[in-house]
Amino acid sequence: MKIGLFFFSLVLLGAGCGVAFNLIGSTVDADGFLHEPFFLVPIGYLLGISGLGGLAVLAVWHGGRHLARRWAGAR
Repeated sequence: MKIGLFFFSLVLLGAGCGVAFNLIGSTVDADGFLHEPFFLVPIGYLLGISGLGGLAVLAVWHGGRHLARRWAGAR
């Protein structure tokens, strides 16, 4: 169960990166250079996809174990 909490926290951190990107915003200075926290976008996607992938693997793993126990008890 603790590993599920870890993957869920990765998803929350990924969403937090998206929120932070929108809150910080972008600015254009006097020379016309765009300043934005673009590094948050790939980090947010990486964290979110890693967390969702981990949760999917856990769901398949626990679902398979549940079915195996159920089939073993039916025989």
